[in-house]
Amino acid sequence: MNIRINIIVFIILFSCCGIQAQTIIKGKITDNKRETYAGVSVILQTLPDSTIIGYTFSDENGYYTISYQEQAKELTLSIAGLQIAPQSKDILNKSQDVDFIIEQKEIELKEVIVKSTKMWGEKDTVNYLVSVFSDKNDIVIGDILKKMPGIDVSDDGAIKYQGKPINNFYIENLDLLGGRYGIASNNIAAQDVSTVQILENHQPIKALDGMKVSTDVAVNLKLKEGAKGVFSIMAQLGVGASPLLWENEINGMYFSKKKQSISTYKGNNSGQDLSKELKSFYSQNSFGQSNMLNVMLPSPPSISQNRFLDNNSNAFTINNLFKTGEDKQLNFNVIYLNDHENRKSNSRTSYFLPDGSALLITEDLRSATNSDRLETEIRYNENNKDNYLNNLVNVQGLWTNTTGHVTNEQEINQYFTNPVFTLTNMFHWVKKKNENKGFDIQSSLGFKSSPQTLTITPGLYQDIFNEGVKYSALQQNTRINNFYIKNKLTLLSSWVLGNIFIDPKFEFGAETKNLTSDVLLKDQNSKTFYLQTDSFINKINWFKSYGSAALLFRYKYTNLDVNVLLPIVYNYMHIDNKIILENNVRNQVFFEPSLDIKYSLTNKMELNGKYSFFNNYGDINSLYTGYIIQNYRSLNHYNNCLSTLNGNGGSINILYKDIMNMFFMSGGVFYNHLKSDILYGQNFQGILTLTSAIVQNNVSNAISVNGRISKSFNFMNIVASLETLYGTYSSELLRQNDLVKFRNNGLNITGSLSCIPLSWFSVLYKGTYSGNWNKLKSEKAFSPIKTLINNFSANVMLPKNISLNVNYEHYYNSAIIENRYLSFADLSLMYTWKSVNLSINWTNIFNTDNYISAYYSNINSYYQNYEIRDTNILFKIRMKLN
Repeated sequence: MNIRINIIVFIILFSCCGIQAQTIIKGKITDNKRETYAGVSVILQTLPDSTIIGYTFSDENGYYTISYQEQAKELTLSIAGLQIAPQSKDILNKSQDVDFIIEQKEIELKEVIVKSTKMWGEKDTVNYLVSVFSDKNDIVIGDILKKMPGIDVSDDGAIKYQGKPINNFYIENLDLLGGRYGIASNNIAAQDVSTVQILENHQPIKALDGMKVSTDVAVNLKLKEGAKGVFSIMAQLGVGASPLLWENEINGMYFSKKKQSISTYKGNNSGQDLSKELKSFYSQNSFGQSNMLNVMLPSPPSISQNRFLDNNSNAFTINNLFKTGEDKQLNFNVIYLNDHENRKSNSRTSYFLPDGSALLITEDLRSATNSDRLETEIRYNENNKDNYLNNLVNVQGLWTNTTGHVTNEQEINQYFTNPVFTLTNMFHWVKKKNENKGFDIQSSLGFKSSPQTLTITPGLYQDIFNEGVKYSALQQNTRINNFYIKNKLTLLSSWVLGNIFIDPKFEFGAETKNLTSDVLLKDQNSKTFYLQTDSFINKINWFKSYGSAALLFRYKYTNLDVNVLLPIVYNYMHIDNKIILENNVRNQVFFEPSLDIKYSLTNKMELNGKYSFFNNYGDINSLYTGYIIQNYRSLNHYNNCLSTLNGNGGSINILYKDIMNMFFMSGGVFYNHLKSDILYGQNFQGILTLTSAIVQNNVSNAISVNGRISKSFNFMNIVASLETLYGTYSSELLRQNDLVKFRNNGLNITGSLSCIPLSWFSVLYKGTYSGNWNKLKSEKAFSPIKTLINNFSANVMLPKNISLNVNYEHYYNSAIIENRYLSFADLSLMYTWKSVNLSINWTNIFNTDNYISAYYSNINSYYQNYEIRDTNILFKIRMKLN
């Protein structure tokens, strides 16, 4: 009897739990005259991805009922029908009544053509069906992103939509990786993803949704059901020759509603740059420039990196996300990278002088760099419509050692060490109450220590460093310690005037930097001693504090969003130079207004723009009075000149998308004006460059115009894109104590076309044209440099799941007298059996061994002959281990 009662009680409780977990939404659909409407479709969708989770139709009395049993926090309820205007309402996931009053709308019926769905969208979400953009050669989701119209993936892995970098990357609506989304795009299997979603006008902070204007873009990966709740392991073994090559990796992944994890190991010496995958695309450098010293290295050429990168690299990552509550999550990320890189080239650098002549420096350069990077990140995040709390702790260490050899009339050796330690903490809290009132608090602090040592042998420039006496080696030592704290408080919607919301904002913070440097010489008997003269010693304490009060005016009306920020900023600067016993103090008040505007012209077209005024001071890197030898032929000092920078700039962009026709178009104009009271210049003594600064007003201006268009066609699965950028930059500098004004102009055009003319044959073409023109104010114009890059690849599907891929690259540079044209060719054969993929890759078939390039920078020209990798063959086996 007791057993029966227990069973009955269990069934009742289970049923009750089911009833409690079910959300029932009902309502009535009428018009302004309270007449009911039958047959109106009612659609229920999740936020923010607009996935349809239920639908129904209103009955003859205008009533509808729809249910939902999942745990999404917010939903969207929409209605649609003939001769009525569509409507949508964002609602909470709870049982409730939601009524609609419809508006009649005449609809002109047109011819309807039914096509297979590649893309679809709702509100601010664009969905790409992965299966129709992929083929058997696509290994990871990053391979497919490159083929989708409107989406661009740069060489370093950065993802852009309509030319705008994304600001979040989600997997099943969860942010596992922060800014290092390359770990996902380069490791998640293409066949595990069902849909790629673009979230336009994305506001990641739910408490600010609808309050703060956002033009940001995010990516969300929707996984197939078979990839959820399953731990998967993917491994690759690769071995090759000429020389002995290896390329191995293993990764484990797990994705569920409450936990996500990606752990990876990759290692190779085949020219694959692992640091790209570990790059954070969101992080901002709050410490400024801290590299005081460097080694003269061969500059990497502008060709595919695997053509020239001579490396030996290993990388490990551990990335975990735990949902500790409905809107709460904890992230833990660790990365480690060991990288060894060799470079070799000969170069010719021309420094144009005011008298029309040029200083020519020819160098044979060889270098070897070894770096170790360890980084840990812990983040706690709580995100709901009333409360947002985020705290991020990041600790990282970077150890770099570089050996460089230069042949320039003599053999010169350089050895550089730079151990760097960084600690940062970022806190963000948004609390919203009734009527959108509340506060937004942001606080961050950081510490960075960067000691650097550069040793040069033999001893150079005896007249400067050792009163004309020969010596055997020079060692330059520098250290910068940097600490900052920044705080920001915004009172949300403190005052409301009609459609205008006014938010008071307050900011305050402080930053301190300490720079020390000295020079150590080693005489002919290997005895070391420090240079005691003040001209080679630095000890500077740099302190800056600031505070600001501002009013943010937010105006929102239908399709128009306007933000106007009116801040008053106070800056205090104190520089204490312990060597020359000089103190420099600045107090200044600035007005720095800014404008942000977004206007939706139609549901397909959007216009956005921004404009701002800014002011700043120079950094400690341009204040030291004692000489610092930056590299074997650069000696710098700046006479304790503290610069004041002010300027203004902005941009206007227009974006158009037609999802049904898979057509995207955008364009914009950018402008920036900068004025400084310090002018920097160079003087040459032989090959030695002396950099200094003087007090003199100068300006620089930059203007650029860009446009892009992309279109996908059902015919032969064609995807075509075209992107253009034209820019001009003008500025001033000192050279040999003469003022030189110059202008740089550049044009870049990139086009691509992919298609599948036959079920067993696909082709891809990408071409880039660039032109660079330099001109001095004296009307002296440099010969333009024009380059052209063509990349063509074709894939042929053979019987027995075998595919053949051919790749051809062609380069042209107008500034090269000999060998203006350069070609590379690759061939690969791939066989797929179940979850095993076998491939053999023959790279650089023509065995091209050098790449020659030429380019301009400011009023200098550079010519380089870079040594690249020999022809090689690599065999790889890739398999799923579970």
